[in-house]
Amino acid sequence: MRASAVSLVSVLAIVVGLGCGKSSAPAEPAEAPPAAEVTCQAIASTTVDEIVELAGVIAPPPKLDAVLSSPIAGRVAQVVVEEGDHVAAGALLATVEDPALAAGSVESRAGVATARANKQTADAEAARQARLFDSGIAARKDVEESRAKATAATAELEAADARAGLASTQLARRELRAPRAGIVLHLWRRAGESVDGTAATPIAEVADLSVLEVRAQVAPRALIRLHEALPARVQLSGIDAPITATVVRVAPAVDPATMLGTVRLQLAATEQRPPVGSAATAHVVVAQHPGLLVPAAALRRATSGRDELVACEGAVAKVRGVTIGQRAAGAVEILTGLAAGEQIVVDHVLGLEDGQKLTRAKAKP
Repeated sequence: MRASAVSLVSVLAIVVGLGCGKSSAPAEPAEAPPAAEVTCQAIASTTVDEIVELAGVIAPPPKLDAVLSSPIAGRVAQVVVEEGDHVAAGALLATVEDPALAAGSVESRAGVATARANKQTADAEAARQARLFDSGIAARKDVEESRAKATAATAELEAADARAGLASTQLARRELRAPRAGIVLHLWRRAGESVDGTAATPIAEVADLSVLEVRAQVAPRALIRLHEALPARVQLSGIDAPITATVVRVAPAVDPATMLGTVRLQLAATEQRPPVGSAATAHVVVAQHPGLLVPAAALRRATSGRDELVACEGAVAKVRGVTIGQRAAGAVEILTGLAAGEQIVVDHVLGLEDGQKLTRAKAKP
């Protein structure tokens, strides 16, 4: 019994000794990350544009755009154009049928004929009574009565002519014609559909697309920084290169319901015309100031959420936390964390560690 206890103690002592000997061995040093080949670029002070970003749609100017409604109620008899058609000024677009207009025109012409016949009879009677009075046969009273009837007949003929003119005008208003040369953008009514004679039932929209704008709704905070003649860049869906534009109108008031004001930017002429109604993003330059711009690819986001740059200090990477300002096309303004003249890594910034060795591929001024 005593021998067994002694042997057990001996075994435990050997195990503990082996464990202590293993823990006391020196740890191997961590392997340093390999040197990274990067491109370093010196950052110089430059002029930074202060940008107001607007989201809007492509539209023709209000003066070159017309939504046409029939001034009379009735049924659309025919529509002679299609969407996309080029039309000249005064071209017929559609006609509206109202049977009462044709009947009124016939009635008015008949009234003119009757009034003209009555006037001719009254004039002849007045002339006859004047001759009889000169011969001493007719009395003055008959002459005066005939003249009064002739005057009344003349007035009735003028009234009939006015009624006929109004009826002709009403008859012509059933024809919807283009107010200017342009393109038919929309057709809302087809042959056989009814219109009520108000703007609530438009038939067609015709616009001159030689000039296009971006129309945006802007909050008051941005509206007060905008004014006419400011330059801008417009990015359109499906078109890679931005289009230059100019602010041509800034609303002096906002809509009380939406608290937004309208801003219009005129696009420069381009070979590829953007479709009306498509979305557009405009960056309006409202001011300029000196600052530091770095390529957007040089920024990275840390796990803590802060923005970072990797500076090239000799042949060693130094991670810097920075504060960003304005964002431009492919570039970002750095407010704090970087000084003019310092060099930063502009490619392969993801995965670089603070203190990692760097191999410079090329130094850019």
